[in-house]
Amino acid sequence: MPYYGRSMNNKNQKTKKRLPLTLTIIGILLVVGVVAGLIFRDTIKTVATDIQTNIENQGKPKFIFDTEKHPDWATAGNVFTNLDITDDFQGSKEDLPISGIIVNQCTTGSNCNTLVDKCKPQNNGNSKDCKQLAKYTTDTHCFVSLFYNERNVDPEQEVAKYIEHNNSFGSMTIKEAGVKNLTMNTPDGNKEYKLHYYNYENKSAETIKKGNAIGYISLTNGHIDIRSVCSETNQLDETLPILSAIRLEV
Repeated sequence: MPYYGRSMNNKNQKTKKRLPLTLTIIGILLVVGVVAGLIFRDTIKTVATDIQTNIENQGKPKFIFDTEKHPDWATAGNVFTNLDITDDFQGSKEDLPISGIIVNQCTTGSNCNTLVDKCKPQNNGNSKDCKQLAKYTTDTHCFVSLFYNERNVDPEQEVAKYIEHNNSFGSMTIKEAGVKNLTMNTPDGNKEYKLHYYNYENKSAETIKKGNAIGYISLTNGHIDIRSVCSETNQLDETLPILSAIRLEV
């Protein structure tokens, strides 16, 4: 996976408002599978606000998740990349996703997704509902992330490139842990894909998420990048029903 720089100039208020969303996407692409699932808690309020107010994103491709069938998995909806703020971005714009979604696992029986709308952005995480949501989305659980990109890829080559990239750091031992065959509803119809399981062992004392899964779906116009991340590899199967409940619409 290509390296994306993070240097941006806050040229105006519009850029400042959207910058956290762009950085969220870039950060996930860089470190998903290695860091804990704290991304959701850090960005949920900002994302919810942007979804409500950013009219220009209407009509863009977006991921749909049936929250009623999975009430113990919370999402604030789609994160959109606004290419008009990336003029001084270090990296190729074609590598930036058009849209993405993060769905975070919560404590069983919490109905945590009902708290997303109640956790108002103006509360800055200090309300009872926001604190409860943070409590339910602990970093011992799993999360999934999906991103749509207009760049065409070969799925298996892209998986190999990603693993080779992570191995190049030399700080982890990455072992294959199986393959699952899944299907997603896409603009090209139902598309089958392979989700590759890996076990990450950090050579240092730093704690990481050991269970990681990665897959790609090739589309006529681009591709979908799919990740599952859990504390342990044997938890990855818990993300399969969630991935099957997400579809991409254009």
